[in-house]
Amino acid sequence: MALFGKRRDTSGDAIEAFWSWWNGGGSGQVAMADPESGTVGLLDPRVHAIDEGLAWEIAPGAEAAHLLVVTADGDPELRAVARRWLAAAPEADFVWSYADSRQPAATLDGRVLTFDGHEFDLGAVQVGVRRTGSRVDVTVYHPKLAEVVEDQRLGVCFVSLDTALGEEMTETWIGELQPVTTPPLDGFGLTGLRAVVRDLREEFTDADGQPRWISLQGSGPRGPVIAGAQVPLAAASAPQLDQHIVVSVPYRDRGEDGLPVPETLGELELLKDHVTDRLEEQGRVVAHECSGGLCLVHVYADGATPAAEQIKAAVTGWPDGTVKVSVEQDPGWSGVAHLRG
Repeated sequence: MALFGKRRDTSGDAIEAFWSWWNGGGSGQVAMADPESGTVGLLDPRVHAIDEGLAWEIAPGAEAAHLLVVTADGDPELRAVARRWLAAAPEADFVWSYADSRQPAATLDGRVLTFDGHEFDLGAVQVGVRRTGSRVDVTVYHPKLAEVVEDQRLGVCFVSLDTALGEEMTETWIGELQPVTTPPLDGFGLTGLRAVVRDLREEFTDADGQPRWISLQGSGPRGPVIAGAQVPLAAASAPQLDQHIVVSVPYRDRGEDGLPVPETLGELELLKDHVTDRLEEQGRVVAHECSGGLCLVHVYADGATPAAEQIKAAVTGWPDGTVKVSVEQDPGWSGVAHLRG
């Protein structure tokens, strides 16, 4: 793991320029522009000045008249950029509200999607679900799906689920997504899928609204492994945390299986708490794993903050001075993919 990964340009100046224009009259221009053409000319160049990969849309707001969405459009490299755009947004009012991911439709009744020249009534979508750990794998059927070329069918599925669940919920709780051209056995509609995902989220959310932790065990190159991880262990749940910081803690007191004794685990908990305190809400400990005399504490932090330097300072002087810290950019949280329950 590299000591420092290359940082993607977060285009802070372009974000500042966007909101300066918006607050200086741009919001009114967009509100009065022709929705079919005028908004494109106003928003396209300013959003793409932040990053060409960002997408935007205007949807009805839940409390405001309009919702402006600027989204990474499925690109994990851009989630933090979109979140920083949102963090700089003004307070919502009765005309405009803001989001950095597509929101679920208020109702699916009569909702029709147009994709590649075909119209899809979302009421005709049937899904089959299979629970795999903390996610659900989904098969998606629509009577017109067979009319779409095969390599475009997955796009129809994603748009359908984003409309039903919202972009963040889809990326967080949906595992494998597969289009099918025959109705799934025991299939049900997208409203039912909303209920399944809602129940899954509630299962892994504690009384304070924070992610629950699960215990894991397995084997690895060093032998038996014990681990703990928050659920969801998904980048979409905290897109601003795009930097992976690993605190490597060797331990001598271990059993014959190479796993730490209870006293060592207690010391590891103290270290995790110490790191959490020093992060000052710039990041979070999301997982840990121990095997063969080495514990790894996985932290994800906002790469635009000094979180990594604060953690390095926090572990200086830890017993024996053997604790090491490594840092890399990892907006997709691939560094903890093996610990997803």
